[in-house]
Amino acid sequence: MRYAHNQYLTLHRRYRAYRQLGGITLPAAFFRRHLSSEVANDLPSAIPSTGHAHLTNRVLISLTGRDASRFLQGLTTANLPATSVVAPSTTASKPAAIYSAFLNAQGRLLHDVFIYPVTNIIQPEFSPFRSEDESFLIEVDATEQDRLFRWLKRYKLRSKISLRAVSPEECGVWSSWDDTESPLMATQTDIHNNSNVYTGKAAVFPDLRAPGLGCRLLRPQPMDSLSFNSEATGTTALGLKPHSEHSTLTQYTIRRYLYGIPEGQAELPRETALLQESCVDYMGGVDFRKGCYVGQELVIRTQHTGVVRKRILPVLLYDDIIPANRMSATGSGSEEAFPALVYNGDEARRMKQQIPNALAGADIVKVDGKGRRIAKWMGGVGNLGLALWRLENMDGEFAIKGEASESGDAPEALRSRVKVKPFIPKWWKERKSSTSRV
Repeated sequence: MRYAHNQYLTLHRRYRAYRQLGGITLPAAFFRRHLSSEVANDLPSAIPSTGHAHLTNRVLISLTGRDASRFLQGLTTANLPATSVVAPSTTASKPAAIYSAFLNAQGRLLHDVFIYPVTNIIQPEFSPFRSEDESFLIEVDATEQDRLFRWLKRYKLRSKISLRAVSPEECGVWSSWDDTESPLMATQTDIHNNSNVYTGKAAVFPDLRAPGLGCRLLRPQPMDSLSFNSEATGTTALGLKPHSEHSTLTQYTIRRYLYGIPEGQAELPRETALLQESCVDYMGGVDFRKGCYVGQELVIRTQHTGVVRKRILPVLLYDDIIPANRMSATGSGSEEAFPALVYNGDEARRMKQQIPNALAGADIVKVDGKGRRIAKWMGGVGNLGLALWRLENMDGEFAIKGEASESGDAPEALRSRVKVKPFIPKWWKERKSSTSRV
């Protein structure tokens, strides 16, 4: 992996030097042969139906103190349920993990977070994160831990709370899933009725951003020392299914794309993304009946008087070579050739060869149109990705329009080669009744 990354940097710098010194343009075949094949080999062939992955791109912040819940209630978009501190020896019903967001004063999204109530966890492994009053663990993008920590301290004032950045070695975040079972068709009203489970030496919280997405796991100590493949002492002791396959972060990301779930600063740009456009409302991250919090005015005005014209959608990259398993009855490349959003390892590698470099922020336009931007590419892996799409322009053929690629190809050549198709996640229908507006 490190060799492929270093080779990528070497070839990239060498090509930039060639262009600056002599204006030499290398053929696209050079990059497809020497660069794309190395990167494409990192893509998985499939996503396991039952698996778990260590989310190394997510870290935690510990929040404790008697004013902890009141402090969070005035900052987060979600409504924290009333929590009661129980004796360590009792086992009371515990609230589920809370998916939420922090906004700036203008109502733009700062951080997408999970808030884990750990007040009532009685396992000794969680003792560093507990206090005699209230305790929470806040999950945030790893690159934004320090920024969120400083932002929270700004609002501390005289609140009786204590904040502490948690190192990844001290407590890690994991995701687990089991697609062999029928998914839980949860609605927003069900979110706070679910209880988390404390089993073995990990805390298991349902991930209710989408039905069937899986669970979030908090492990206070490195999980590498535990045998995942041991049915007796491994996965079952952690609340996972026996024979759960140890997966990579890339596989977790691909599965998240299949559900149309954005996550982190790369897909939810700081101080730019809007809450409804980012589908945080569909994922249960906002309570429109809640009282005041930072950035509430724009959120409520958009909900009650505005119209959400754009949303982040899962998209599929394809080209003129339609795979046999996607061919329609007429043999054409029409919409009938793409009945569902799926991941295919061979297609993903081929698309990676077509577009060897990331195109985050690139425009998506309508083919044979006037060049007007229909969507904005947010990120992707292989042949899957996310795009901020205008909902009124879902029909037709679309392509990525960007700057000339590192291979020297013109934007027109790129558009003619790779096209984009958006999809509406099926689980949206289960959440629209709670939000009332698209």
